[in-house]
Amino acid sequence: MGGRGDDLNRYALLVQYDGTPFNGWQFQENGRAIQTEFENSINILTKENVRVIASGRTDSGVHALGQVVHFDLSGEISLQRLCISLNGILPHELSVKNAYKVDLNFHSRFSAVQREYLYIIYRHPLRTPFMRYKAMWINYPINTDYIQEAASMLVGEHDFASFCKKVSVKYGTIRKIDFIEVTEDHDTIKLRFGANAFIHNMIRIIVGTILQMHREGKNPEYIIEILNGRDRSLSGFTAPAYGLYLNRVIYDPPLNFYESAF
Repeated sequence: MGGRGDDLNRYALLVQYDGTPFNGWQFQENGRAIQTEFENSINILTKENVRVIASGRTDSGVHALGQVVHFDLSGEISLQRLCISLNGILPHELSVKNAYKVDLNFHSRFSAVQREYLYIIYRHPLRTPFMRYKAMWINYPINTDYIQEAASMLVGEHDFASFCKKVSVKYGTIRKIDFIEVTEDHDTIKLRFGANAFIHNMIRIIVGTILQMHREGKNPEYIIEILNGRDRSLSGFTAPAYGLYLNRVIYDPPLNFYESAF
């Protein structure tokens, strides 16, 4: 890619994807990576080899409603053309929702001030094809007030060593959760998490732990004992990846501060 420094033009994309057929965001030797699909599509459109940086690396099977990525070009391109053309090139599981011309100091990952995830549960005695690989199916009754009460005890700054893969402990396990909100609409339960950053598998383990506690008849306060134990073996199962969605990434200034395609 030609150009250096101030000669570069930085673009940010608001993107969505169905993570089902991919082995996660990050480039890898074996399996399809979402990052690779975006880089290849931008190369086809612009004839420039780019590196696309995401706000966060979603795991295999995880979806995105509002992922944000950025990349640099030596040339310029219309923002509307960028959206429309990429949507014509990308596989049907991936799409661009909007494009922005941002400053060179904007970074999709390091400029983010908050990330918001959704975890979706389908609660019904019988399965449905419309939730397959899109929500965790539970065929038994579960009380959303219980989920909210247990989840609310995790809001704030804590050591979440009990709620992450053991291999992640060496990278630090203290995080601050800004909010966890639980809503229900007929057969669907949604848990909305907001924080600056999460540990690997943290949300999925929190969800699995609360569901397991509910099934075993434990009081919601029991989650405090798990939290204070700082040991993964104390918490519950890891909820499936396909129920998790990166919903929104918040920046200061917000993305709509910049010139956009739509």
